[in-house]
Amino acid sequence: MEKKTEILENFKTAISSTVKSISNSDNIEVSFGGQNIKSEKIEIKLPEIEKINNKINYDQIRALADSESLKIRFSDDNTFKSYEPIGNISKKLYKIAEKIRYEKLGSDEFKGVKKNIQNYYQKRIDSLDLKSSEDKIIESFENYLREKFFDSSNSKELEKKLKIYKKDLDEKFKNKIKELGNLTHDQAQYNSLISNLISNMSLDEDLDEEDRQDNENKDE
Repeated sequence: MEKKTEILENFKTAISSTVKSISNSDNIEVSFGGQNIKSEKIEIKLPEIEKINNKINYDQIRALADSESLKIRFSDDNTFKSYEPIGNISKKLYKIAEKIRYEKLGSDEFKGVKKNIQNYYQKRIDSLDLKSSEDKIIESFENYLREKFFDSSNSKELEKKLKIYKKDLDEKFKNKIKELGNLTHDQAQYNSLISNLISNMSLDEDLDEEDRQDNENKDE
């Protein structure tokens, strides 16, 4: 038990060191699970280290730690907020698009980071049970951009699940993907363009109408 505890503590220490290195900042404190840290430093909250399906969730923690580190290094919060679109779904897609931007920058600079993030994302998306329209829209959007930015591919089963939504995304984004890719180093221009593209999709209005029709059908 003591040896296991030592291994976990060493892993946490290694993650903290990696976070500071990737983020290019020492002003960071890493916490795990529900751990409370009183500090003036920037806090990165990661899941507790635990067993999932009899396997320690090291891959998940590495990927999330890498992503949060890249956010600190490459993403300015004031710039992000200045272009944020209106609407619940639109805000979620905008946040995903910015995440993909800074993960792309980090992946181009750090090969290990690219591997960690891509492997974790693939495991996560393959295990999802997409039921609600909102989930399908959000996951289809992220998957579409990841395919374009990271040259990744899907399993046949996943491609079938997302086919309808991704066809619609391709119609709206196909002429802008190259431009977005060229803007990854310019957050303001990238955020501005992706915000406009998302807003023009009118997803929040469409979902509101879909919910209204579902409620009317239930009442009948």
